[in-house]
Amino acid sequence: MKVTGIGAYEQLQKATAKSGAGGNKPQGFGEMLEKAVGKVNENILAAQDISERLAKGEPVDIADTMIAISKADVSFRLLMQVRNRALSAYEEIMRMQF
Repeated sequence: MKVTGIGAYEQLQKATAKSGAGGNKPQGFGEMLEKAVGKVNENILAAQDISERLAKGEPVDIADTMIAISKADVSFRLLMQVRNRALSAYEEIMRMQF
């Protein structure tokens, strides 16, 4: 069984590796965030799909269902924490006096 990492962390590693070698344009924060949101959406849709198939009585491994649901839950929670931290940083910047 292969365990995959959180999509945002993997993308950060890939972006760091690409920007360090080969002279490619480094990936911006907005692009990285957009891809992470897309990956979280994919995880949620996959969990929903496998849950629906299980509810319909189709032959689905319960362990795979639980893994998909847990993966979607953890990735969504991580995304919410990133959003909360970014919003907090934005609010702190807006409070600064110039």
